[in-house]
Amino acid sequence: MNWTLIITSIATVAVVFTAWIYYGQLKAMTKARQLDSILVILSYFDDIELRRARYFVYEHAEDLRSLFDKPFSWENQRLIDEEVKRLSGDKVELHKIDLWINALNNICFLVREGYAPPEVVSGFMKNTLLHCYNAFAPYIEQRRARVDPIGEPSVYATHLEWVVENKCKKE
Repeated sequence: MNWTLIITSIATVAVVFTAWIYYGQLKAMTKARQLDSILVILSYFDDIELRRARYFVYEHAEDLRSLFDKPFSWENQRLIDEEVKRLSGDKVELHKIDLWINALNNICFLVREGYAPPEVVSGFMKNTLLHCYNAFAPYIEQRRARVDPIGEPSVYATHLEWVVENKCKKE
C-alpha cells in the first residue's frame, strides 16, 4: 500500500472541500453586502426631505434646467436658490436638491463598484436617474467648473453620470 498516494489524495480532497466552503462563504458575504447596500438605498428613498426634492424635480425639470444656463457665481447661485424656493412654495431649497443629487451619486457609486446589484437601477431607479440627470446636467457641469478653494478639480456626480451613460441609456 502506497501511503504517500493516500495522504496526497486526502490532502487534495481536503483542499477542494476547503475551497468549496470558502466559495460558499464568499458568495454569502457578497449577497449580504448587496442586501446591506439595498437597505442603504431604501433609506435614501425613505428620507422625506429627499423625497420632497425628488418630486419637485419631476414637476419642474424644464424650469430647473433653464436656471443653470448662466455661468456660476455666488450671486447666480443665490438667485437660483430663491427661484427654487419660489417654485416649491418654500418647501425645497437648492441645498436639498444638492443633497438629493449627492444621494443619487452615492447610490450610483454602490452600483458602479458592485456593492449593489445593477438591477437596482434597471428595476426601480432608471427613470429617476434619467430625470435627475436631464434636469441637472448643466448644474453638474457648473459645479465641476467652478473654482474649488482647495485647488482640486471637482468630481461632483461622476458616478451618477457614469450609471446614466452606461446603465440607463443602454436599456
